[in-house]
Amino acid sequence: MDAAAAEFCTRYAAAIDRLYKDGNAARWNLDRDAFADALYRAAAASGAAGGVGAQAILDSIRAEDLALAIACKLGIGAAWEHFITTLRPNLYSAARAIAGDDMRGRELADPLWADLYGLEAREGRRRPLLDYYHGRSSLLTWLRAVLAQRHIDYIRASGRTEPLEGRGERAADASQAAAAAVDDPPEPERARFVEAMGQAMAAALASLAPRDRMRLGYYYRHQMSLKEIGRLLSEHESSVSRKLAHTRAEVKSRVDRALREDGKLSREQIALCYDYAAGDLPIDLARAFPEAK
Repeated sequence: MDAAAAEFCTRYAAAIDRLYKDGNAARWNLDRDAFADALYRAAAASGAAGGVGAQAILDSIRAEDLALAIACKLGIGAAWEHFITTLRPNLYSAARAIAGDDMRGRELADPLWADLYGLEAREGRRRPLLDYYHGRSSLLTWLRAVLAQRHIDYIRASGRTEPLEGRGERAADASQAAAAAVDDPPEPERARFVEAMGQAMAAALASLAPRDRMRLGYYYRHQMSLKEIGRLLSEHESSVSRKLAHTRAEVKSRVDRALREDGKLSREQIALCYDYAAGDLPIDLARAFPEAK
C-alpha cells in the first residue's frame, strides 16, 4: 500500500471499519487491508481520494457487493459459488433483453465469467474485469453496463456485413442501454427512477380488485400463512398460493407498462428502477394494504 492509500485508510478508518462490517466481508475471510485498499481505489477512481468528497463516496458504496467482488477476484471458491447462484439467472435475463433473443444473449453472457476472474493473463499478470468494479452501484447494475457495452461493440464489429437499414437503430438502442446502466449514475437520475417506481407501484396496487389487495395484505403486511389466509377467505391453501402468484405477476406487468408507456423508460432503465427501489423505496404497507379483519 503506497503512502497516499495509507493516509486515506488512516483518515477514514472508522468508515472503513463500518463498511467492512456492513458488507459482511468476514464471511469470505477477506483481509481488512484488502477491503480498505478497494475503498481507496473507489475513491481514487472518482477523483476523491485526496479528501474532497471522499466521505460521500464511502457513504455511497454498496459494501456487500464490493466485498463479494473482491472475494471473487481473489478466487475464493465460496464467493464464486454465491456469485453464480445469485447473479447468473439475472445476468442471463439482462443479456437476453439487451441482445433481443436468447441465443445471442447466451453468446453475450457466457464469455463474461472468464473475464470477470481474469483467466487471460497479460504481461504475466492476471487482470480480472472485477478490478473495474468499485461498488458505486449494485454489482448487477454494473454487470448490465458491461453487457450493454459489449453488445454495442458486437454491433459495430458486425456492421460491415449487415445492411445499413436497422443497424443504426440497434446501435442506438444498445447505447441507451449502456448509458442507463453506468457504474456511477447521477443522483438526480436515481431519485427520478425511484420516484417513478413508487408512483407506478402505488397505482398498480390501487387498481387491483379488493379481494386481491386483501390477499396481498394478509400475506405481506400481516405475514399470515397460506393456510390462515385460506381460512379467512374460504379458499384452499393451493388456491391462495396460485392467486398470490397471479396477482404479483399482474402488479409487475402493470408497473412495467406504466414505466414504459408513461415514464418513457427503456428496458434497462426499468431494470434500474427495480434495482434502486430495492434499497431506496420505502413501502408503507399500512397504506398500501387494508386492515386484516
